[in-house]
Amino acid sequence: MPGLPAAVTLDLWEGAEGLPPVERALALAVAAGPPTDATALAALPLGRRDARLLRLRTVLAGERLEATAVCPSCGEVVEFAADAGALLARDEALPPAEAVELDGFVVRWRPPDSRDVAAAAEVGDEAAAERVLLARCVTSATGPDGAVEGPALPAAVRRAVAEAMAAADPLAEVLVDVACPACEGAFVADLDVAGFVWAEIREEARRLLHEVDVLARAYGWTEVDVVALSPRRRGKERRDRLPLPCRCARRRPRSGGGAAAAGAVRRAGCARRRGRSRGRRGGVRGAGRNGATR
Repeated sequence: MPGLPAAVTLDLWEGAEGLPPVERALALAVAAGPPTDATALAALPLGRRDARLLRLRTVLAGERLEATAVCPSCGEVVEFAADAGALLARDEALPPAEAVELDGFVVRWRPPDSRDVAAAAEVGDEAAAERVLLARCVTSATGPDGAVEGPALPAAVRRAVAEAMAAADPLAEVLVDVACPACEGAFVADLDVAGFVWAEIREEARRLLHEVDVLARAYGWTEVDVVALSPRRRGKERRDRLPLPCRCARRRPRSGGGAAAAGAVRRAGCARRRGRSRGRRGGVRGAGRNGATR
C-alpha cells in the first residue's frame, strides 16, 4: 500500500503474518490509528472495527476495492469491484440496538465483536457458530414460559435477532451480488474486509522485501538503508538493477474467509446461493460499480 511507510509496512506484516484472522484484523485496526488499545478495539462491533480498516485502506490506496470470487456453478473466477466510500456510508446513522419482540418473546442483544467471532471460529460448523454467537450476544430473553437461553430461541425469533444485528452493524458482513458471464449465473459472495486489506499489506511487504534483496545485492545496503529511501528513489534504483514482475499480473484478494463466523447468525436463515465464480465485474449492492447496496 503506497501510502504506508515501508518500515511500518514490514513491521505490520511481520507482526501479523502468523496470527489467527481475528487477531490479525485487530493488528490492522491498531495500525489504522488512535485509539490503539487492542482490548478496546476488540470490544467494538465487528463492522465498526472493519470501518477503521476501510478508512485506512482509502487513505493509503483509494476507495476502489477489486477482489475475486469463484462461481459455484461453473467454478470460474470472476472479478468484482466495490467502493469503500459507499460501504462506509452504510455505517452512518445506524439504528439503536432495540429489543426484538416476536411471538411472545422479548430478546435483548448486542452486536457481535471480535471476541465473539474468535469464540465462534473455534467450533466445528456454522450451526455451532450460530449457537456460540447467540449465547454470547443475547443478553436476556424471555418467552411465554419465562427466561430462555439465546440458542434455545425458536427459529423465527433467532432469524429476527439476526436481522436486527445485521441492521445495527451492516459492515459486519458485506455481501456482494456477482454475475458470472461464463455461465450467466448469479450468486452472493462475502467481501472479507479484514482479509482484503491484509492481502494488500502482505503483497506490498513481499514487494518491499524483494526490493531490499535486489538493492542489498547490488549495493551492499542493509534493510534499514533500503526502506529509508523514498518510494520513488527505491523504485528507480530497483528498476536500474532488476525489474519486478508487472503489478497487473498480481492476484487480487479473494472474498470470503474471515467473515464466515461473523455472518453465521444471519446466514442460518438465508436460502440464497453463495459460492465461487468467474468472469468480469459484479458489484456490491449500492457499493460497487455494477451493483447496488442491500
